[in-house]
Amino acid sequence: MALVTVSAFKTGILHDSPTNLEHIDYCWRILIGAGCVPGVIALYFRLTIPETPRFTMDIERNVKQACRNIEAVLSANGVTPGVWRVDREATTERTDAPRASIRDFKRYFGQWRNARILFATAYSWFALDVRTTLTFRWRKYGSNVTADLDCVLWARPELF
Repeated sequence: MALVTVSAFKTGILHDSPTNLEHIDYCWRILIGAGCVPGVIALYFRLTIPETPRFTMDIERNVKQACRNIEAVLSANGVTPGVWRVDREATTERTDAPRASIRDFKRYFGQWRNARILFATAYSWFALDVRTTLTFRWRKYGSNVTADLDCVLWARPELF
């Protein structure tokens, strides 16, 4: 997509002055706009597809809505709602699924092997966000803090 966009604006980019890169701005806007399209499509499908009956019964604990979802699925597949074969000899066993709690969270992340993965992931995202945010904000005022932030946020190569 980027190659097509840049090649479409090639003549405009080549004729722009170095201080006014108007066509580069157009390219970025088109690329960001085109990149949003798959996300919008996925969001539309996510919001319009009904939940599975099992999720509705187990998590939301809404049996009536689960029955309506099953009827909708069966009617879409050509089966008349309410007319299907039930095996009376099949046995079912009902259990109450335990709900997640803060105690479960503490027990799971109380173990060092799980806590270090959570900490490492959270810290790497934090360091990346801080570095990016401060670099862009301070660049506006003429200060370059990238080298200083690299020393603070990331391990130095000589340590390894």
